[in-house]
Amino acid sequence: MKRILILMLAALLLVTSCGSKTPADPGTTVTEDPASVPANNGSGEEKPGDVTEPGETTEPVGAVEPGKTNDPAGSGKDIVTPAKSVEMKSPKNYEELYKLVNSYSYGYHGGMRYTDDVAVDLAVEEEAMEAPAAAPAEASFGAKNAGAVAEQSYAAESGDYSETNAQVKGIDEGDIVKTDGKYIYVLKDRRLIILSAAGENTEVLSDTEIAEDNTNDYYEYPYLYDKSVDEYGEAYESQYPTEMYVQNGTLAVIMNCSSWYSGYVDSMWRYEDHTYTLVAFYDVSDPYNPVKFAERGQDGYYQTSRLKDGKLYLMTNYYIYRYWDYEEKDYEDYVPELYDDGSRRLIAADCIVYPNQIESTNYTVITRLSMEDGAREDDLSVLGTGSTFYMSPNYLYLADTRYFEEEISRRQESVYTVTEWKSGNKTDFVKISFEGDIQVEATGSIYGSLLNQFSMDEYDGKLRVVTTDWNNGYSIYEDEEFGFRNWKYNDSKQTNGLYVFDENLNVIGALTDLAEDERVYSVRFDGEVGYFVTFRQVDPLFTVNLSDPYDPRIMSELKIPGFSNYLHPYADGLLFGLGQNADEETGRTEGMKLSMFDVSNPYDVFERDKLSLDLTYSEALYNHKAILVAPNKGLIGFPSTNGYVLYGYSADRGFYLLHEVTINDSEWWWNSNSRGLYVGDTIYIVTSEFTVAIDMNTGDLLARVRY
Repeated sequence: MKRILILMLAALLLVTSCGSKTPADPGTTVTEDPASVPANNGSGEEKPGDVTEPGETTEPVGAVEPGKTNDPAGSGKDIVTPAKSVEMKSPKNYEELYKLVNSYSYGYHGGMRYTDDVAVDLAVEEEAMEAPAAAPAEASFGAKNAGAVAEQSYAAESGDYSETNAQVKGIDEGDIVKTDGKYIYVLKDRRLIILSAAGENTEVLSDTEIAEDNTNDYYEYPYLYDKSVDEYGEAYESQYPTEMYVQNGTLAVIMNCSSWYSGYVDSMWRYEDHTYTLVAFYDVSDPYNPVKFAERGQDGYYQTSRLKDGKLYLMTNYYIYRYWDYEEKDYEDYVPELYDDGSRRLIAADCIVYPNQIESTNYTVITRLSMEDGAREDDLSVLGTGSTFYMSPNYLYLADTRYFEEEISRRQESVYTVTEWKSGNKTDFVKISFEGDIQVEATGSIYGSLLNQFSMDEYDGKLRVVTTDWNNGYSIYEDEEFGFRNWKYNDSKQTNGLYVFDENLNVIGALTDLAEDERVYSVRFDGEVGYFVTFRQVDPLFTVNLSDPYDPRIMSELKIPGFSNYLHPYADGLLFGLGQNADEETGRTEGMKLSMFDVSNPYDVFERDKLSLDLTYSEALYNHKAILVAPNKGLIGFPSTNGYVLYGYSADRGFYLLHEVTINDSEWWWNSNSRGLYVGDTIYIVTSEFTVAIDMNTGDLLARVRY
């Protein structure tokens, strides 16, 4: 009976649409248009807005052969790009998908599931959540202060409060601390803390448990598989909040979840695990009483997310690995699942796409959710790619860097057949539209690897990318008559490059072979100008003219000791850098530093101001969300190993220490994973243990709230 139920439910799911989209015909293929060069390409005419050095004319390169582009740097060499996968397919059904993933010999995924008679769809009735009562005026969570509320409302309505430091304006990124100008929201382990942002009257308004961590409560969790488990077995379920968003009275908490079981199943000892991601939506319009009203999720480990125009985009990586073989009917072992308020279902076959040749059996699962009501609007799963993500106002880009080894040429030399091989890193890109149906628009590929999301940027429909390219090569000499074979290895080489893609992800312009034996440490694009830092012993800050995407040109190359881990357009003509000092001879780091680069003349960039710090580490060096940059306040802040530091900046004073928060009280534990934010003229330093409120102008301590 259970087997019949499986087949009926599987057949039903095969025709289920991807969220709200109309299902594509079975086997739908998305094919890109061939690359084309604009009619005026090679005309020598300057485009309006080109940035050129006096007396210089920017001249676009000519048409290029497929897989190549002429070298705009003027070296006379061709820039070879990998063969491009121009086609994405969708399986007709799960059986076709089964054959595809089993044709790939190596891979693993974050979930071994129970097999055989497992029902594909599991409906679970959850007990109704009992909303906590609102805190009374005299409770420990305190009453609202009328004057403080008025001040909060003014700051929120005027927009005079900081937001999470994100890459693209208008696209929010998740974080462990958020504010809406009235309240401060904090993730503390598995709890949500809401505080009033009220200066000296700052207080905790609510403390809500939002996730669980239990062992041997196997049957209480809706996303675990129902199975007859031996009484000596052990099961574990863990949910851990990682990031959140808040908008218009709704708060969305993203949780990494995992479960595992070890014990005997059907008289056989088994170990099985499962990784998935949940988004819990809360109504926080009453900050004293947050109420959960929806829960959505999907298979895979949480990668990243974005919030744009009231829509939350969730990206996870779902891996297929097998401790033993699974059968074609065991769909849940190789097809990602979606979760909705305690029930689950397989993602529809026509919501899965894959390239001509898959390089791995990991999926990137993408879901669009409404912040207004938590509704699931659309889903897409891309097989074989996705480790770095970038979202522009128009598209989502998935980038996947992997090792490659390929034959590049073959020739005859005397009695030998000589085969040239190249190995190194290659990055594949998938361009996805998301305003309507979530669907693939184009694919592309280049040699090299990305540093992080800032390595990608879209401008005027063109994707710009900065890479570090490490490659090695060798030649095989083979005498077929005598069965002789020998290998000759070339010297390995590491260089850096910048590539420009057109709308179809064809490379149309590039700079290559830059800063040999160095690697990229930071990247930032600002309109028609690109900046990136490489490092070995000194810090070359490259400034690139991208006004003509067919002909990128280096305008300046500033070399100074040390390097910048993070770059931020600060104001007109200024670029801020947070990084580290280094010895010019050895390259050994010698503590952190602040740099302000004058980029008003891109052909003569110089370090206008700098400040060496008696600090060796900050989370902000590697996590842009941990830094507060507020040019309108002349304020820069970030956590340090023993506190939180706030620096001011002005043209006449340069950098100067504004405030430093250190906690030496043994009862107060300092967590370096902290955030700084401001509401009006009050600065809040927020950790998972406490929040400190400081007067921005005087530095006076206004409040210290523990939770």
